[in-house]
Amino acid sequence: EFNSLSSGHKALSAKVDHIDDQFKASEARDEKQQKGIEEILSILQGLKWFFASIKNIAIFVTSLSAILYGVFNIKGWLKQ
Repeated sequence: EFNSLSSGHKALSAKVDHIDDQFKASEARDEKQQKGIEEILSILQGLKWFFASIKNIAIFVTSLSAILYGVFNIKGWLKQ
């Protein structure tokens, strides 16, 4: 009976060790995925900033063009 309990304990211990190893491997995969997700989010944040900057530059150029067009039109209108 003692041998039966001992072998049962060893089998249970081996199963627990196996589950623990799987859990640790799963944690490592999760950490790796989390780092990958954070890198992707960082890239997307950079792209968001880049396109927002381009949009602001386009707004500035459009406004400047409209102002210059208006100034030259007024000059032409005043010359007539």
